[in-house]
Amino acid sequence: MSFVRYPPGRANVWIPVSDARSAAAGLSLLTFSKPLPLLAQRILHRAVLMAGPWVLPGRRERWEPPVDRWEQILREVAGVVGPVDEVALYLRPQTSRPGAAALLIQRGRPVGFLKVRDGLDREAQVLRLLDGGDGFRVPVVLGEGASWLLISAMEPVPARPVRNVDVVDLTGRIQRLLARLPKPAGTPGHWLPMHGDLTPWNLRRTRGRVPWLIDWEDAAWAPPGADEVYYRAAEATLFGVDPVPTGYAEAAAHWEAVISKRSDDLPLNGGMLAALEVLSRPSSR
Repeated sequence: MSFVRYPPGRANVWIPVSDARSAAAGLSLLTFSKPLPLLAQRILHRAVLMAGPWVLPGRRERWEPPVDRWEQILREVAGVVGPVDEVALYLRPQTSRPGAAALLIQRGRPVGFLKVRDGLDREAQVLRLLDGGDGFRVPVVLGEGASWLLISAMEPVPARPVRNVDVVDLTGRIQRLLARLPKPAGTPGHWLPMHGDLTPWNLRRTRGRVPWLIDWEDAAWAPPGADEVYYRAAEATLFGVDPVPTGYAEAAAHWEAVISKRSDDLPLNGGMLAALEVLSRPSSR
């Protein structure tokens, strides 16, 4: 199998070039949020479907398994979805977050999204609690094994972040769905369940009006307003939106402690820390 790696710089998405539909499906794994990269992704996606994968610029590379036991895992997964013709690979750009994920493709059609790393049993538990979502869509668990989790895939089209989100309503829905999430011993009584990585790049629209909310691996209990504060900090950093004080000082302090320990995505981290300082101030609402 041959692949090209996108986007320039990170090169963390491996796109198969065997046929047009598989290549187009691989392009859907790019998680751009800003208008110009999104436009370029849509144009390239359409061009691949019309003319074939040869239009993809970049050096062709041979496939190398991303993790140990890859072939064995694929054999186990085949017991759930059948034999896989192609895969499009997503490697997390943060070196501090190991593991790999792959879009599994049969005859050009995605049949599942495979995550490979330790600790996926918790994410599977969370997805089952969500039961498909409420006002948003979430992946459904298709199968799981030792160090792997297979979930339903999003439509194989470029996805764009949702704008003008009612984040208060959204976080309320998340809290209701995760009300039965086990609470670790010693958790403060006033803390609430959260998504844990609520950002514009994880709330995405493909087809239809109901967006996808993905990446639930960090779901946990946290100070009130944690998801709202994190989303607003990410939105301010990504789109240049002026942050508005929320009064959630405890939630902002929680995220300041988390982000300060990260060594990846330093420009993003700096922007989010600056936004959190504003968001922590008393609200006028």
